[in-house]
Amino acid sequence: MAAPNEFAFARIKKGDGGSPEAFTVLCGMQDVTINKVANTVDRFRRDCDTPNLPGARVPKSTGKQLDITGTGLTNKPNVATFEAAIGVTGNYEIELFSDDGTPTGNLEGTYTGAFMLTAHNMNLSQEGDSTDEITLANSGDWVWTPEA
Repeated sequence: MAAPNEFAFARIKKGDGGSPEAFTVLCGMQDVTINKVANTVDRFRRDCDTPNLPGARVPKSTGKQLDITGTGLTNKPNVATFEAAIGVTGNYEIELFSDDGTPTGNLEGTYTGAFMLTAHNMNLSQEGDSTDEITLANSGDWVWTPEA
């Protein structure tokens, strides 16, 4: 039986806008969801030999989008970072790792590009863990770079 070669975790890093740009890990983001979508409009084409029958759908791509959601524990220093970044486009790196038994894991590949921080949600729980959730929306093209 063949087993899948899985990713174990991901890190979200935010650029500082400098030259050269330095990236800082958004500490506390423990779970990352990556959602790629091809936006479409539906068009319908009727068969010329049977014009009275409903047409078949032929989707047309109108664009593509990449949304990244990070969730995890609230890290107080991130609040100022998220306040400054909400609604602002900046450079981010999303690194995907496999578990190789080391403390840092094995970097498998990185998504890079300009993203806008479109949401920051905090759940502050007196009886349990306080959590953060952020959403990043691509602004233009992104790049996937697998590690060699």
